[in-house]
Amino acid sequence: MSITASFYSGLSGLSAQATAMQVIGDNIANVHTTGFKGSTVHFADVLGVALTGVSGGNQTGAGTEVTSVDLNFIQGSLNTTNLSTDLAINGRGFFVVKEASTEEIFYTRAGHFNFDNQGYFVDPLGYRVQGYLYDATGTSLFENLADIWVNKNSMIDPKVTGEIDMVLNLNASETVKTWDADRPYDTSNFATSLSIFDSLGQSHPIQIFFTKSAGGVWDWYAMIDGSELDGGTAGELVEFGSGTIEFDSSGKLTTTMPLTFHSGGLTYANGCPSSACEIDFTGTTQFGSPSVVQIVNQDGYTAGTISQVNIDEEGNMVAYYTNGKRQKIARLVVADFPNLSGLSRKGANLYQATTTSGDPIYNKPGVGGMGNIFASMLEESNVDIAAELIKMIITQRGYQANIKVISTTDEMLAQLMNIR
Repeated sequence: MSITASFYSGLSGLSAQATAMQVIGDNIANVHTTGFKGSTVHFADVLGVALTGVSGGNQTGAGTEVTSVDLNFIQGSLNTTNLSTDLAINGRGFFVVKEASTEEIFYTRAGHFNFDNQGYFVDPLGYRVQGYLYDATGTSLFENLADIWVNKNSMIDPKVTGEIDMVLNLNASETVKTWDADRPYDTSNFATSLSIFDSLGQSHPIQIFFTKSAGGVWDWYAMIDGSELDGGTAGELVEFGSGTIEFDSSGKLTTTMPLTFHSGGLTYANGCPSSACEIDFTGTTQFGSPSVVQIVNQDGYTAGTISQVNIDEEGNMVAYYTNGKRQKIARLVVADFPNLSGLSRKGANLYQATTTSGDPIYNKPGVGGMGNIFASMLEESNVDIAAELIKMIITQRGYQANIKVISTTDEMLAQLMNIR
């Protein structure tokens, strides 16, 4: 083998170390890039020729070459932000985004998302985040990839009150009284109030009076002010509903629930007819302690608009409405691949599937081994800057050593040229 072959061996070393330095520089430059995955260079020797014969011991190398630049998909640290639309995956998986005009699908670990002026959930490039959409009631999930879209001006319809739950204790030591609708406060032992909603979503205050009519028997009367009714008189209470509840000797409720709270037939001042509803006193007691309301709930509500949108760890996008209600809009999708090393880098923290990576496997966050979603957090770069600086020193020394090979070979040739 000619002495000049060492020139090419040294040159291959320079090229390989230059590539390594380029990768290290790229890693260091992206040390603060959200969701960035560092790369590692892998080398292989280049086989030369056999000096004599074909036995392995007589073969010589001809330098080195870069065989691959592999991505390191180890998870980076999660950093808290102040934006509820910032998302991080804790575990396996990639967010799925789509470029609207070309419908190309990309994958990313960088979850810095927001809503654009059309209401689409997008990344900084405007690519639309993909997920599964819920139906209009927020209960059924359609498992087909779709753009996540939120109409911030949407309104949830009101719901008329149909069921009321009330748990209270009625004081067993109270004296028996006789109810008089004209003197409700004087002829009742205890009173409380609640609001119900009509079909238009307007609330109406109802007062409930409890009168002890016997040892373990209480009558209740629901009254509404006349100002709430069509043709009613303000300040004059009108009976809205009534009933009786009974207790055994241990103070436990014996009356079968639920009871009719209102049977309809009235017209509110806004022209809306009243609707029938029930009341359930299950859990109510008659003990020898002060009368007190423990629980009161009713299932009606007024119309409401979206006040905020949050995302839970299962990737559900939930809309919160001004009427206190919440409803699921969509569920984010995460993707995984049989061979992560086969993904193609596309810049801007995006990757694309290839035949080497295999087809994407879509699933819901937290399902099938996929990671969970953390809102108001971003995944930091997984680059270890200390390790990269050490690699830089080693690469620099390797580069210098290869230059020394070339310069030494040059000196040897110069000496050969001086032979006389």
